[in-house]
Amino acid sequence: MKFSENWLREWSNPQWNTHELSEGLSLAGLEVDGIEPVAGEFTNVVVGHVLSVEKHPDADKLNITQVDVGEEEPVQIVCGAKNVVAGMKACCAKVGAVLPGNFKIKKAKLRGVPSHGMLCGATEIGLPDDGVDGLLVLPNNAPVGQDVREYLDLNDSSIDVDLTPNRADCFSILGLARDVHAISGAPFNQPFEDKELAGTSACSQNIVVLQEQACPKYLGCVVSGFDTTAQTPSWMVQKLQRSGLRSLSLVVDITNYVLMELGQPMHAFDLDKLQGDIQVRMANAGEKLVTLDEKEISLSDNTLVIADDSGAVALAGIMGGLSTSVTDTTSKIFFECAHFSRLAITGQARNYGLHTDSSMRFERGVDPMLPERALNRALQLFTEIAGGEVSAFNSVISEDYLPKPAVIELRRETIASRLGVAVENEQVEKIFVDLGFEIQISDLGWTVTSPSFRFDMAIEMDLIEEIGRVYGYNSLPETPVMAPMTLNELLESEQSLNALKTGLVQRGYNEVVTYSFVAEDKQKLIAPDLPYVVLKNPISDDMKAMRTTLFTGLLQSMAYNQNRQQSRVRLFETGLVFYKNDADSTGATQVPMFGGAIVGSANIAGWDVENRNVDFYDMKGDVETLLGMSHKADKVSYETCTNPALHPGQSASITLDGKEIGVMGQLHPQLVKTMGVSGTVFMFQIRQDALLNMDVPKASAISKFPEVQRDLAFVMDESQSVQSLIDCVNSVKSDILQSIDIFDIYRGQGIEDSQKSIAITLRIQHQDRTLQDEEVENLVSEVLTAAKAINAELR
Repeated sequence: MKFSENWLREWSNPQWNTHELSEGLSLAGLEVDGIEPVAGEFTNVVVGHVLSVEKHPDADKLNITQVDVGEEEPVQIVCGAKNVVAGMKACCAKVGAVLPGNFKIKKAKLRGVPSHGMLCGATEIGLPDDGVDGLLVLPNNAPVGQDVREYLDLNDSSIDVDLTPNRADCFSILGLARDVHAISGAPFNQPFEDKELAGTSACSQNIVVLQEQACPKYLGCVVSGFDTTAQTPSWMVQKLQRSGLRSLSLVVDITNYVLMELGQPMHAFDLDKLQGDIQVRMANAGEKLVTLDEKEISLSDNTLVIADDSGAVALAGIMGGLSTSVTDTTSKIFFECAHFSRLAITGQARNYGLHTDSSMRFERGVDPMLPERALNRALQLFTEIAGGEVSAFNSVISEDYLPKPAVIELRRETIASRLGVAVENEQVEKIFVDLGFEIQISDLGWTVTSPSFRFDMAIEMDLIEEIGRVYGYNSLPETPVMAPMTLNELLESEQSLNALKTGLVQRGYNEVVTYSFVAEDKQKLIAPDLPYVVLKNPISDDMKAMRTTLFTGLLQSMAYNQNRQQSRVRLFETGLVFYKNDADSTGATQVPMFGGAIVGSANIAGWDVENRNVDFYDMKGDVETLLGMSHKADKVSYETCTNPALHPGQSASITLDGKEIGVMGQLHPQLVKTMGVSGTVFMFQIRQDALLNMDVPKASAISKFPEVQRDLAFVMDESQSVQSLIDCVNSVKSDILQSIDIFDIYRGQGIEDSQKSIAITLRIQHQDRTLQDEEVENLVSEVLTAAKAINAELR
């Protein structure tokens, strides 16, 4: 939220400079994002009165002016501004003035005519562009000769505070001043007197609240007989502009002013455009409303609206409708000021693509006791500027639905144990009184009642946080923390996720973290058969679906890197995927996954390495590294599979104990361009539970007896996988077969085109004795017999 520093100082003015004020706010939890002077640095610029204007004899675009600057004699200034006229008040830089950019004003001659100064436009003195092609026009009552910095209150800064969602009370000058008062000790002074503006004549506009829980308080009154030509005073325009708001019209400016000053959103209707009673109700499904920004929206039946007999005329707590807006011809105004519950407004603005100052405040919480005060303040400002007659207030209040203040017990001992310092009782009480709390002494400490504007107070730690930030975090002593620690038992069978990540990092991967929300079209391309969850309130149109695979985010990250001249990319990610499940209370089944993707050269370029691109087996090696870290590499099988995201000839499912735990392969060529990547991309995805449940190694004695090796070459059909042969050999029950290794795959001369030759090594050894030849031969015979199950014959 942006605000004018001088406006804040009208309420509470500590003896701090701008930097110290910024530091104080930030240390109190109201982080200052930026400070901008409202004008550039300049000196010796005064209010000037243009007495006469004559054409320059030698320049069509120049004028010779006589300007009264508050001295004995007027000064002559040559001016080229199009809007200069006799009688106007303007900013005049006298000789010796220094304008922004260290531009010094000196005596000069322009086309032979002496000029003793310069008449200035807004940008020339460092003010925002006012859209006027020429001089900055000052009001007719501006005092001639007064310093412009003083007259326009330019020794001011615009401060931008990044407020956390729980501090809704600080979305106003009132709220900020209350905190400044508490943290600095400076007096808190309301710069205006509260007045009761309600008139005696009855309010002609009836109000019917049909949703009391959503709108427990609704106030309104009618103002008539005012000056329709009245303009917003310059002091109000300045404060609004320095708070990031444009001046639009008197009525809008006043409601915005009260919004910034007190934090209460308001709205004004043209009374003559309202038809029948004002109704606070839920919208009818499909009901139409054209908002003030001329956007037509179709309403949902869960949206709270302000309506009349013709239909919805405003989105409650968000934005008014165009049909009942106040214009220059409005002669009667119905001012409304209401309290809407947070749940009734939360998310509604985003549903319709809107974001307003009102919705931002109502979503976080507005003081339910504020509407009366805010309505009176708005009427006070309006009648002082434009006059008019105010009707009696029409109030509809449902006390049962108004938020109740929290009552919290605060213990003395808890303050010392949590903050590490014993704060004096008197100081504790002063802190809460300064912040607007009610505090009473109790046996163990105090009973604290939160004010109506503090929605974030619920437990004792909330109160201690208030003490800490006002007392000053920098003032807290450095107290060693003593806490008993009980270490959780770490089972040997639990694999560390960080260890798995480190394993891939050592193989040249980089970790990425992507959103769990992805574009629907990408989701359907990568995993068309998996049902997915669609978000009701997505951040954007390309983040509507909850991901069912890590591939989408990995490919997006890969494209990002390739677009920045990174040809060799190796990425991995760990995170949840979400499968739609209506039976689950959350609407989805969440599964932790471990995924990766590679593209480009297999090795970093060098004179001593082969320059080739990655292939399927590079990816498989990385996957086997992960499985090997959990001691499962020899228990996993790879089977050809069909996956919409992967190349049909280079994809495999990863199976453990008969259950698929993952998939790997090359990105389908038809998806390369669609996903924004280039080259041959290989990807894998494995369930984390399969990796994190580690098989514990078991120690066994090394045999002292000789090992026997037998090399066998089998001829088998090309369609049969190598894994099927290994499975057949493993089916042989033997206590002397130690391992099976593949050392050759051959296709070519001597082998039919429809066949291939697979050569394996059997490592045979007994633990306790030397093997006999017939034992070895019997084992080989059993292996040959087992291989016939897949029609594999000894070559």
